[in-house]
Amino acid sequence: MRPFVALVARVPARVQVKLLAAFLTIAMLLIMVGAVGLHVLSGVNQRAEELVKLQRKIEAYRQVQHDTTTQLYSVASALLASDDPTLSSTLRQLNQFGYDVDRLQFVAKDEVELLGRFREDYERFTNIVTQVVELIRAGRAAEARETQAAQAAPLADRLERLTNQLVNKAEADMVAGIEASTQAYADSQWIVIAFALGSIVLALGLGYAISWSLVGPVTEIETRLNQVAAGDFAQRVHVVNRDELGSLAANVNRMCEELGRLYRQLAEASQHKSQFLANMSHELRTPLNAIIGVTEMLREDAQDLKRDADIEPLDRVLGAGRHLLALINDILDLSKIEAGRMELHLESFSIAPLIDDVVKTVEPLVAKNANRVVVQSGAAIETMHADQMRVRQALLNLMSNANKFTDRGTITIEARREGDGGRDWVTIAVTDTGIGMTAEQMGKLFQEFSQAEFSTARKYGGTGLGLAISRRFCQMMGGDIIVASEPGRGSTFTIRLPRTVESPKDTVQDASA
Repeated sequence: MRPFVALVARVPARVQVKLLAAFLTIAMLLIMVGAVGLHVLSGVNQRAEELVKLQRKIEAYRQVQHDTTTQLYSVASALLASDDPTLSSTLRQLNQFGYDVDRLQFVAKDEVELLGRFREDYERFTNIVTQVVELIRAGRAAEARETQAAQAAPLADRLERLTNQLVNKAEADMVAGIEASTQAYADSQWIVIAFALGSIVLALGLGYAISWSLVGPVTEIETRLNQVAAGDFAQRVHVVNRDELGSLAANVNRMCEELGRLYRQLAEASQHKSQFLANMSHELRTPLNAIIGVTEMLREDAQDLKRDADIEPLDRVLGAGRHLLALINDILDLSKIEAGRMELHLESFSIAPLIDDVVKTVEPLVAKNANRVVVQSGAAIETMHADQMRVRQALLNLMSNANKFTDRGTITIEARREGDGGRDWVTIAVTDTGIGMTAEQMGKLFQEFSQAEFSTARKYGGTGLGLAISRRFCQMMGGDIIVASEPGRGSTFTIRLPRTVESPKDTVQDASA
């Protein structure tokens, strides 16, 4: 059917015209099937009428045969009786039967010859019987019997044979008509069945060709759009249709070419941006480290000289410098990840000491917000093989965020070991009792330079890079960060990593992949 489908697809007509043509064709097929059925019914009705006529003819012939036999017996009886009333009645019956024979011509028009011979012999028989009757009335009985035996009896026998021929011929025509009707019915039945099957096959073939000339291109275009959504812009849609679907496929191909060109430009621009940020980060870190170092020296001198008025401004400069250095380090890490130059340093380490170290690091911040930290570490975890520095950085970021958005609450760290898909996994969940988030806010969490809400960023601060970088680190090690939250009920951020990271990942796939 493929060549037929391709032929229909190449027809230079709109889809609406093709569908209309298909429906009209199917309607014509139905009309033709109905016409053939009516023709067959008409033939059956005609043959039935012919059989009825034959039946009437047979009945008429048999009636003539019966009447002929009766008349011949009546004549023989009348001649034996020889009384005048009986002879007169017999002559009247003979004349009346002649009228019945004349009317028989209208029933059996195709038997003109036999009927003509029958009528001719019957007229001669009537004349001879009349002559015999006259002889009897004249008292010449002996001559009447001789005439009756010599002329009337042979004619009676011939009349009987002619009526038998008429009946036999009519019955033979009846049998032949029945056989012809049966054969004609069988032939008509096969004709209707063949025509109906041919119409069904043609309708199905036409429907299949029309449907696949539409479904095939739509399926191919859908497949191509799915590839585009996955980031593949190199493939093309090959559609032979010369209708709206062909135009749509051409537009999809042009769109893919344009998207591919724009994607290459964006990739190149992103690479340049990452390179620029990496270079600028390197350039900024050197003078910033010098500023931080000099500020620390000046603060120590101010402490030694008891110049308390100078300590507070120096603390602000030192805090701003360290904050700026952290921001530059985050930008540098993000640039390395995007440029594919971030390397993982895999090693085996204990998880419990790592968690304790992170807790001690955030203790001053926790105390400032009057929060409480609860650690629930499973003894079965013991160690894991991963990049310890990146795991620590991700956990520290989650702890800092939990403390930032929680006031006079509890922060819980729970580490567990899980088995899934034949691999061992380590999960470290950080749960707070803070402000929580909506589903819309959670959708923006892991976007670079983006926070859940502008008012939140203005109140609590932050650059919107910490969570994005932490998640990138986890994805590089074959894991991820999962978040669950409700407004006013706090949030839970879960780091999920393989217990043994097999090899570093130079590139990071999207979390939805």
